[in-house]
Amino acid sequence: MYLDHTKPMSPWPMRAACGFFASFPVACFSLTVLTDIAYWQTSNLLWLHFSEWLLLAGLVFGFCAFVIAVVGRAIWKNGPSWLALLAGVFALLAATLNSFIHTADGWTAVVPYGLAVSIVTVLVMVMVMVMVLAAWLGRQEASHV
Repeated sequence: MYLDHTKPMSPWPMRAACGFFASFPVACFSLTVLTDIAYWQTSNLLWLHFSEWLLLAGLVFGFCAFVIAVVGRAIWKNGPSWLALLAGVFALLAATLNSFIHTADGWTAVVPYGLAVSIVTVLVMVMVMVMVLAAWLGRQEASHV
C-alpha cells in the first residue's frame, strides 16, 4: 500500500480547534464588560476580581486561538485573512492593556479607563468576528458556484 505523505492533513481539525479556543475570549471579554459595570454600580471588589480572572482566561485562550489560526493560515493558505489576524492581535493587545489597568487598586482599576478599554476590546473582537465570518461565507459561496 502506498501512502502519500507530501500532502498536509485536512484543515478541518485546525478550524475546529481554532473555533473552540476562539469562543472563550468572546465569552470572557464580553463578561468583563458586565463585571466592570457591576463593580461600577456596587463597588464590591468581588466584581473587580472576576474581571481580572476573565481577562486572564480570555488572553490565554485567545493566544492559543491566534497561534492555531496563524499555523493554519501558513500551512493551508486558507484561514482568516492577514487583516483579520492583525485585528485579532490588536484585540489581544487591548485585552492585555485592560488586564494591566485592572491590576490597579480598587476604583481606579475600573472607572473610567478599565471600563472604556473593556468596551473597546469587545468592539474590536466583534469586528474580527465579522471579518472572519465574511471571509468564510465568501468561500462557501465561491465553492458552490
